[in-house]
Amino acid sequence: MDASVASANPRLGILRQEVEGTVLIPFKSHGWSTRIVREIDSQDCIEVFAERDAVSTRIAVLYSSSGISYSDYGTLSQRVERIFFIGQPYMFDSFAGGATVPVEPLSDFFPYLVELNKRAAPDRSPPVIPHRAVTLRRLTAENPLDAVIARLQQFTSEGLARKLVNRRAEAVCKILSCETVAAKSTGIAYSMRSALDYLVSSPREALIRRVLGLYYGTMALAQAEMLASPSGPTDLGKVEDMTRYGHGLYALPASNGGFADLRVGVLKSGFFPQWMKFLGQDTSRYPNEKPRTEAALEKLPSDTFCLLRGLFASMPEIDDLFAEVFDDSPAWVSVAYDNKSNFPNLIRHTAKKSGSTYGLFVDRSGKISAQRLENAGWPLAEIRRVDDFEGSGVAFRARVDHAGHDIWWKVLPTHSSPFFGGPTLLLPTVGGICEYRTIAAATLYALSIIARYMPSAWRRIEGGDEDQYLALVQTSLAVWERLLPEHFLESIAGESVRTAQPGSWLA
Repeated sequence: MDASVASANPRLGILRQEVEGTVLIPFKSHGWSTRIVREIDSQDCIEVFAERDAVSTRIAVLYSSSGISYSDYGTLSQRVERIFFIGQPYMFDSFAGGATVPVEPLSDFFPYLVELNKRAAPDRSPPVIPHRAVTLRRLTAENPLDAVIARLQQFTSEGLARKLVNRRAEAVCKILSCETVAAKSTGIAYSMRSALDYLVSSPREALIRRVLGLYYGTMALAQAEMLASPSGPTDLGKVEDMTRYGHGLYALPASNGGFADLRVGVLKSGFFPQWMKFLGQDTSRYPNEKPRTEAALEKLPSDTFCLLRGLFASMPEIDDLFAEVFDDSPAWVSVAYDNKSNFPNLIRHTAKKSGSTYGLFVDRSGKISAQRLENAGWPLAEIRRVDDFEGSGVAFRARVDHAGHDIWWKVLPTHSSPFFGGPTLLLPTVGGICEYRTIAAATLYALSIIARYMPSAWRRIEGGDEDQYLALVQTSLAVWERLLPEHFLESIAGESVRTAQPGSWLA
């Protein structure tokens, strides 16, 4: 082969431009160092070498698939691991049939780049894709919460609850006996009546009553959620058996009795861990007994308990109050599609699926480390800080692996809220929980303990030396009173719910 370069060759000039835009720029954007190692004028061919960490590759790009002979394809295959060509194939087997490495159109380069990235950082696609509701229920009302409560109230009817149980069983092709359907329906109706009795409150009511009502209402909704599922308990008696051993949570006051330093932990027995098992959470490391002393607490796995402030850190809706009251990092990040790393112009021209998508994970506080994202259990790889990020805070770029699913959102437990713009991800907190309603339930449990059994601490919040927490608690309750019924409507009905007011662009 002639390795000389002829700058006057117009085809080679066009090829250089294509290689720059389609190969070199994407390589460099993804952290690879690259260089053109060979230009072959007589064959309109450019060879590129790239390396990142301990991984390297050498590829060739041809002006056309028929630009070199059958035998030259064989010779070129000895130097490179992949051959690309511009345009459409012509008499492909007659020419490219001589290659011993894959030969593809240049439009398929980006999936190959992702494949190379996975050599450096292995695929982290979850073995089981979390189930997401397919059906979407839109609710439009002047007060969206009223519309949500009305839909929950329909399940106080055993007849409508029975329709729900049958519909959800049919959706997963599961056959339930008539006795099981009847028992589940009765349990749902009873649990829903209890939940609504607790949830109906007014902002003018005493703070303690709002805390207790919302906590016990949440527990009743969780019971209805489990009963509505085709794979959940078969009757209310089995759910009530879970509560015989208590709530499944504990609270241990700090030595100074402070609000923010209250320790909240999970236990292996009781209702809460059974709910977590139902949601797919691993509870095997949860302790059997409540620690009574600091020394006993230190012997437990560190991820089975946390400070109360750590639970409030998982609430994006109160991030401004949290930042004012605490000097801690939040426990959530915003999520967005990363146009720069995904190269949509390249993806648009290829039919190949890479099974991965690049996203931006934004921490507005600038206090969350890449290691916390790495340890969150999400299918993320190649987590790197974005040095040229122009927004507020810090952004991390990461590859989201979603093999088996075209849509990358389906493998991320995103949280959306009418109180906060854009989707977020909640970092795992006590016991590894990361669903918004479970974190809110654990927080409400802790507040209920303070309200009932630590009256002196509660009075310090309502008008004493810890009154800086009062607005935090009041605002959190207002958010939960609006959001938790909607979240449970989704989990009970097995549907996605979107609420809007008349006349809004979401209506």
